[in-house]
Amino acid sequence: MVSRIEHHAVAIIATIAVAAYCWVYTRPDADPPIRSDGYNYYLYAASWVVYHDATLEAVANDWNGGAYADFAGMIRWPGTGRWINRIPIGVSVLMLPFVVSAHLLSGWSNLPKDGFSFYYQHAAGLAGLLYFIAGLWLVRNTLRRHFQPSVSLVTLVVLTFGTDLFHYGVNEPTFSHAFSFALVAALLALCDRFWSPAGWSTRHSIALGLVAGLIVLVRHTNVVLLLLLPMWRLDAWRLLPARRRDLGVAAIAAATIVAPQLVYYHWATGSWFVNAYAVHGVHFTLMSPHLAGALVSTQRGLFFWSPVLLCAVPGIVFARGWVLDIRAGALIVLGINAWIIASWSEWQYGAAFGHRAFIDCFPILAMFLAEGFAWLMDHPRLVPTTAIAITLATALSVAQMIQYWHHIWPTRDITWDQYRALFLTFR
Repeated sequence: MVSRIEHHAVAIIATIAVAAYCWVYTRPDADPPIRSDGYNYYLYAASWVVYHDATLEAVANDWNGGAYADFAGMIRWPGTGRWINRIPIGVSVLMLPFVVSAHLLSGWSNLPKDGFSFYYQHAAGLAGLLYFIAGLWLVRNTLRRHFQPSVSLVTLVVLTFGTDLFHYGVNEPTFSHAFSFALVAALLALCDRFWSPAGWSTRHSIALGLVAGLIVLVRHTNVVLLLLLPMWRLDAWRLLPARRRDLGVAAIAAATIVAPQLVYYHWATGSWFVNAYAVHGVHFTLMSPHLAGALVSTQRGLFFWSPVLLCAVPGIVFARGWVLDIRAGALIVLGINAWIIASWSEWQYGAAFGHRAFIDCFPILAMFLAEGFAWLMDHPRLVPTTAIAITLATALSVAQMIQYWHHIWPTRDITWDQYRALFLTFR
C-alpha cells in the first residue's frame, strides 16, 4: 500500500498543486502571476517572443512611454544608456516554450498579443508550477535509488508541505525558486550517476553541462552548488582527470548556455561580468553574515519557518552508506551557500514566505531528511513521538502559508511580538 502511494506521490502532489493554483488565481483579489521579481524574470521572454527585441527597449516603449515603472528596478547603464535588468536571463530561457505557446494561443483567440494578457500570465505561472513538479519527480527518483518507498514518501510530503516549497511552486511560481529547485534536483541526479560505476554517456555529459549552465543563468550565486560534482565523495577530485573528456563536453555545453548572458552584459555595460544589483545599493557583506537571522529568526529564519527541516540533523549525524559518502561535500556546499545567502545585504530577500533563498538547495537537504527518517524508523521507540511532531510541524507550515496567502503576515521584519499576535489568526 505504501509503495503504491509513493509511486503516485508526485502525481497526487501535482493534482493538489494545480487545484491550489486555480484557487489562488481565481480569487477576486488575486494578483497576476507575473508580479514583483517575477516581472523581471519574465521580462526577457516577453521581449524576445512578442516584441522580437533583445534590448528591452520595446516593452518600455509600448507599456511605459519609454521607461519602466519604479518597482521593476530597471536602469539605463551609465555610459551606454542601455537597459540592464538586475535579474539574469535563465528563468526566461526556461519559460520560452510556454510563452511561445501563449503567444500562439493569444493570436488564435483574439486576445492582445502584448506579452501580459491572460495566456501569457498563466503560461509563466504554469511554467513555474511544472518545474516545481519536475523537481519533485527528480528528487523522488534519486530517493528511490537509495531509500525504501516509505522513506521516499515521507520525505516528499514533508519537503513539499513542511516548507515554503509548495508556496513558491503555486503562489509565486514566476520567481526563480521553482526553476532552481528543478535544476538542482537534476544536478543531484546527474552527480549521482556521474560517480556510479557505469551507465554514463556523452548525452549525460551534455545534460550535465546544460543543467550547470542553466543553474548559473537562473541565479548567478548558485554557481557554488556546482561544487557538488568535484566534492561528491572525499576522493572525487582525485578521479576527475580520468573523466576529463566527459568534463570537457559538459564544460562546452555549459559555456554555450551561459554565453548569451555574457554577450548581453557586455552589450549593455561594456563589461562581461556585472553585478546589476550593486547599482541598487544591494551588496554582499561576506565578513559579517546574518547567519542567525537567516537560519533561526522570526524575520525569515529557515528553521523557524520550516522547523521540520531539523529532521535532517539525525540524517547528518548518523549518516550511513550512500549518504555518508556524500555527506562531507554536501555539507561544505550547503555551508558556503548559507554563508552567501546570509551575507546578502538584503538577507531577508524582500517580501517572502519563509526564507525563499534556501529553496534552491532543498534537493540536497532532501537526502539528509530521508536519511534522518530512515534512522528514525530503525528506532521504533522514537517513531510515535517524532511522527506527531513532524505532522504538527508540517500542518503549521501549511496553516502559516494560508495566512500568508490571505495577507495576514507582514511581508518582512516580523518581530516575536507580531508572530505571537498573529499566530494561527486567519482574519
